[in-house]
Amino acid sequence: MFFLIVPLAEMSAQINHRHYVLMGKIELSKENYTEAIKNFNIAIIAKPNDFEAYFLRGIAKYSLSDYSGAVDDFTRTLEIHPLYVRAYHYRGVANDRLSNYADAMSDFRHAISLDPFSEDLHIASGSTLMHLNNYPDAVAEFDTALIINPDNANAYISRGIAKRYLNDLDGSLSDMNSAVYNDFFNVEAIVRRGMIELERDEYQAAMDDFNAALRMDKDNPLIYFNRAVAYLNLGDTTAALKDYEKVNQLDQRNALTYFNRAIIYSMLEEYDFALALYNKVIEINPQNIYGYFNRGILFYRMKDWDAAEADFTKVIELFPDFIDAWINRAVVKYEKDDIRGAEQDQWHAKQIMAYVNEDKANIDSLYAQYSKMDYNKIISFESDFVDGNRQKSLIQFSDINIKPRGSFIVNISDSENYYIDATLSQLSQNTNLGGKIIYIVNDIFNENHKSFLNDSIIESIDNPSLKKFLNGVYNFEIFNYQRSENLFTELLDDPVFGVYAGINLSVVQNAKAELVVTDKNYENTIYITQKRTNESFTPTQEKPDYQQSLTTITTVWAKNKRNPYVWYNMGNIHLQMQEFQKAIDDYTMAIKYEPSLGEAYYNRALTELYLNKKSQAIKDLSKAGELGIPEAYVVMKRFTE
Repeated sequence: MFFLIVPLAEMSAQINHRHYVLMGKIELSKENYTEAIKNFNIAIIAKPNDFEAYFLRGIAKYSLSDYSGAVDDFTRTLEIHPLYVRAYHYRGVANDRLSNYADAMSDFRHAISLDPFSEDLHIASGSTLMHLNNYPDAVAEFDTALIINPDNANAYISRGIAKRYLNDLDGSLSDMNSAVYNDFFNVEAIVRRGMIELERDEYQAAMDDFNAALRMDKDNPLIYFNRAVAYLNLGDTTAALKDYEKVNQLDQRNALTYFNRAIIYSMLEEYDFALALYNKVIEINPQNIYGYFNRGILFYRMKDWDAAEADFTKVIELFPDFIDAWINRAVVKYEKDDIRGAEQDQWHAKQIMAYVNEDKANIDSLYAQYSKMDYNKIISFESDFVDGNRQKSLIQFSDINIKPRGSFIVNISDSENYYIDATLSQLSQNTNLGGKIIYIVNDIFNENHKSFLNDSIIESIDNPSLKKFLNGVYNFEIFNYQRSENLFTELLDDPVFGVYAGINLSVVQNAKAELVVTDKNYENTIYITQKRTNESFTPTQEKPDYQQSLTTITTVWAKNKRNPYVWYNMGNIHLQMQEFQKAIDDYTMAIKYEPSLGEAYYNRALTELYLNKKSQAIKDLSKAGELGIPEAYVVMKRFTE
């Protein structure tokens, strides 16, 4: 059986390659990066050895925070055009974002050997040297950039940052002054100068710079954040809070700002406000120890001993060697008259302190043991400082409910995003249904689902098997599950519709299993809440029994082992049953038989993330995004950076 994505397959063999490159460039200029990728995909199909489409697609992926995918596209660009300097340059920048600093430096060296008089390449090379904490060599690279172009404001900014890390605040301020002199409207230069002035305790000068920057860029959350710091140092807490609130209006996922606001409200003893803000911090960064730790202190001040103990316990679970968490939990346990528990916590704290005090090197080994679990995740706050207007235009900043893509069914639709095989294509051509008969992710439970079927349309069908099949689909859409199940079951041995009926039957049985459990759990909940008794009840939440659905799809698979949608649906069932490795294996087979199945890459990536297989997940998310699954970029931004 032949599978294809119809929008590409139905195009003329003579695709206008230049047209799609141009359209991709237009979408890039409008920051519609996912649309740009779609156009470059078509251009690449039309002309696989054109380096420009790969390079521009790499730029789009980089702009979507898909740095791994960008590196792949820049690499392909260089395979076609080994002397293309910009590809080395941008691959170096992408490698830098991936923390592949050796690879980044190698790329910059190649690029500089081809174009030694590019100031931008020396600035990029210097930036990576800064990430390697090699500030003297970074300064030397920025010096070279300034020899090439003494008026380059970005070189002054970068050199000023490097000098700041070398504790040369005077030299840093001088460079920021030069940056502003050479580009008076460079907002970054003005803000950076203000930040250096903050460190030099020149708060009014910093305030003047932040005000000037806001006159040019009134929606920049980083400026409001830094001006809030200036206000705090000048003793104006009210103004600082106002600026922090503005940051969160512009950037609703900026956990660092929520955290700072919570600290201020806690100091002002406005505990309800502080609690709501700490809750927001933990919602955004559920593994961050400082959110729990500070909320625990807040609960202690509110005399909510149980909640305080729970938060300090969470800190200890995330970071068992956090001394202050052990001490604070001991204090809480004393308040709860749990003397034995308090003494045990004090003992743990003393053991850790003794270990650290025994040898100062021990503190490094203590933190080193957490390196495998991504230590930064438990101490860093999410704080992109990207304004809300820009966030809305970039898919990776979307606030979506991240969940696996649903299973495929065979249905009637006019959607532009679908899959088809030769048999379904022929059936669609020979039948007037107002849409195509296609493989599409089941959206029957979506309130926006559009049905093409009704009794009169079905009755007009001459083919008895097709009529029965569409009747099964229609009954599924109106939630007549048993009727739908019976109709699909009758078609299982049909030589044409057997595979399609089996796929749909399995999905119907899956939906039935979940519906039954929802009803049972709902009834149990009502019973428990209504029962008047002093007994303690814990409702037992049943899990759906997916075995019937799995048995059906396995039977279909036995006759159709090359059908990617059967493999994919089987993977979804194994995922629901928490048989994660089986799910990954199924998605892998689906991809083998349909390499363009973005949904399989996406679901495999989510499963890999759950199993903490981050590197594999990043590659799959990149491919899923390339194949038109925009949620992939949201997941990549939220869980893999």
